[in-house]
Amino acid sequence: MLAGNDEIIKQVEDLAKKENLELYKISAITGQGVEELIDFVTETLKHLPKEELTENEQKVIYTLAEKEDQWTIKKEDGVFIVSGKAAERLMGRVNIEDNESMYYLQKSLKNMGIDEKLKEMGVKIGDTVIIAGWELEWDE
Repeated sequence: MLAGNDEIIKQVEDLAKKENLELYKISAITGQGVEELIDFVTETLKHLPKEELTENEQKVIYTLAEKEDQWTIKKEDGVFIVSGKAAERLMGRVNIEDNESMYYLQKSLKNMGIDEKLKEMGVKIGDTVIIAGWELEWDE
């Protein structure tokens, strides 16, 4: 023990006694007193009053916007024009000159439902499709 520690320990013991507090001396090195401390905490937790669960009447429900709300398709003079935030984000991630990127584009169009909607609107191979300002030729 370091010089002066005895005085500090005495002061802490006196304070605990004065305040009517339980004091447990433990050692991380030897493990002395740890078991007693754990037993005390366990017993204390067993006797704490249980709080009743309450319902919070103010509920906030967050929902994702429908995918259709994020893009729109219109047909003008035989050209299909896809616009909206989702279409812009998608085209911002695509490199038109890269085959893998184009595969990603085709997969994304299908996953977003744009592919299906274009087919419902009558798109055919060779038709012009403009997606967020990018002019493409439709291919299956």
